[in-house]
Amino acid sequence: MTRVRTALLAVAAATVSALGVAAPVVAAPATSVQAAPAQERAAAGLDVYRGRYLGWADCDKAGRQGVERGHWDQYQCAEGRVFWHLWTNR
Repeated sequence: MTRVRTALLAVAAATVSALGVAAPVVAAPATSVQAAPAQERAAAGLDVYRGRYLGWADCDKAGRQGVERGHWDQYQCAEGRVFWHLWTNR
């Protein structure tokens, strides 16, 4: 099952990067966030998880759009094993 999931993620990532499509992906477990530990996010007030993105640019774009629309005041894109994870303050 793990090999199948890994293969599907690799195919999806290759397809998305080849097509240049910016789409959220939801196949990886939420526990893959490594770059921003939970303690740092909690201290900064970034405790609302918003989703996974294949690239930093996609995550950053979604975070900026949320600020511009007034959904949240600040955001953080945390690097995981495969995906970038968007965290916000509300």
